[in-house]
Amino acid sequence: MILITVWQVLWDHHRPFYLFAGTDSGSLVCIDVRSPAPVFTHEAHTSALSALAFSPSVAGCLVTVSSDRLAKVWDVRSYSSADIVCQRQCKIGEIHCAAACPDEPLLFCVGGEFEMKLLDFHHDAAVTEKFSAESGAERTETPSDRYASNIRGSNRTSEKLRSVAKSRKTKISDANLSSTSTVSASSQSNGTDQNKLEKTKQLVSISSDSKSRKPKRLNTKHKKDTQAQT
Repeated sequence: MILITVWQVLWDHHRPFYLFAGTDSGSLVCIDVRSPAPVFTHEAHTSALSALAFSPSVAGCLVTVSSDRLAKVWDVRSYSSADIVCQRQCKIGEIHCAAACPDEPLLFCVGGEFEMKLLDFHHDAAVTEKFSAESGAERTETPSDRYASNIRGSNRTSEKLRSVAKSRKTKISDANLSSTSTVSASSQSNGTDQNKLEKTKQLVSISSDSKSRKPKRLNTKHKKDTQAQT
C-alpha cells in the first residue's frame, strides 16, 4: 500500500461531485465522490503541490502552485485528464498559497517565500484562446470592468476639459496679441499725426514771420528813395 500525503483539497464549484487534491510529491489528483477510486492522477509538479485555485467563472480553469516555484494553468474540463495550458516562473521563492479573484475570471494571487504576486492571464493568448474559444461563452462584465470603464471615462473627460482650457488660453492670448497690435498701430498713427501737426505749426510760423518782415523792407526802401530825391 502506497501512502500519499495530501497537502491541499479543493472542490470544483462548477461540478460539485468533483474535487481536486495536491500531494507532497507534486501530483494532481481528481476525485469523483461517487466513485471509490480517483478519476486520474497527474504528475503536475516536481515537488510538493502546495495550493490550488479554480477560476470563479471559467469552468475547468485550474491553477496549481508548488514549492518548485512554478504556477501552472490546467484545463480539467474533461475530468479524465489534466491538460497543461501555460506555466509561469513567479520569482518569489517557493510558493505556498494561491487564490482566485472573485470578480475577475482569470486573475489570481499567489504567495511565496519573499512576497505575494498577482497573476493576470487575461492577456495570455494561450489561456484566453483555450477557454474562450472552446467554451463559446462571452465574458460577463464584472465590478472591476465597470470600475475600469469609469476610470477610462473620467480620463477622457479630463482630456476634453484640458483641451477646452487650452483652446480658451489660445484664444485669450490671440486676443491679447491683437489688442496689443491695435494699440501699437494706434500709437504709431497718433505719433504720425502729432509729427504732421508740428510740421504744420512750423510752416505757419515761418509764413507769418515772412509776412511780418516784408513791410519793414518796404519802409526802409521808401525812406532811401525819399532821401535820394531831396
